[in-house]
Amino acid sequence: MPCPRAAATPPLPETDAAATLLEAYRRRIAELRGYGAEEGVAVNPASEADFWAFIAARLDWRRGLMELMGSGNLRAVWKDRAAGRHLGLQFLGQQQVEYVIFLPRPESGDVLRTAGIDDFSGLNRRISDAGLLPLVRQ
Repeated sequence: MPCPRAAATPPLPETDAAATLLEAYRRRIAELRGYGAEEGVAVNPASEADFWAFIAARLDWRRGLMELMGSGNLRAVWKDRAAGRHLGLQFLGQQQVEYVIFLPRPESGDVLRTAGIDDFSGLNRRISDAGLLPLVRQ
């Protein structure tokens, strides 16, 4: 019987594009770990495990910008500045994600901001309902 992988281990890629994406995330998280160590902020293992679990089901997504929050949580961001769209996800642990969505309202010129906490499946619906799949998918 194979040995189960640790919770924070990246998923195994199925394609070259997925392998490239996962390697970019591995490098960025290692970089963030180094920056965090300089600032006295350790990466939250539950946040990292949730990040890898979330990404494992979304290997067709574009690479998000990664940040390390002061709490030790990982945050991923996808932006389209020209279209005024933004999706930010902070991985809290226990498959809970704090999200922020910015969408333009062309009729008024305003920006709609939506934020909250949801689980992975609820977050999938929010992203789809907000029309953000083209923002995140390759």
